Amino acid sequence: MASSRATTSRTTLSRVALSARDKKAVLALIEHAQPVYLLTRYPKKQVLDDRGDTKRLADGLAGMRDAAKALSASLREQHAMIQWDELAQAPDSDDLLWRRAKRIAPTVIRDLGPLVEGEPEAAFFLRPEDPKTRAKAKKAAATKSAPARASGARRSSNGAPSR
Repeated sequence: MASSRATTSRTTLSRVALSARDKKAVLALIEHAQPVYLLTRYPKKQVLDDRGDTKRLADGLAGMRDAAKALSASLREQHAMIQWDELAQAPDSDDLLWRRAKRIAPTVIRDLGPLVEGEPEAAFFLRPEDPKTRAKAKKAAATKSAPARASGARRSSNGAPSR
């Protein structure tokens, strides 16, 4: 029941008309969040050991921070799942930079993406899966076993059905 309520409220929020200022800020925020999200799909050690990737991650979060400043307070309140206070603070270590990027970027794309669904720029935006949906799909794939044989028939060591 709660998930259907969340889905209903999310679709209701996506239908509310955004002001031009908020629309521009949301588009900029998602544009900066996409490369950050893509970098977090790589292993942490690989990204943080490369100074160029670490700089791209820091620059992406800084761009997200700047774009978030232009959002209205009401839009921030409507999307409380996004950790606005964490985004507003500059991380002081690479590890904290990674954790914030990993936590904030997919949430921003997932929650704010539906608000600009009809915009031409949004056609190329990433669509990260909800972690709950991804976990369910993984679990279903892991529990999927080989189909049961009719009447308990077994296969021989060479793979041919035995009689």
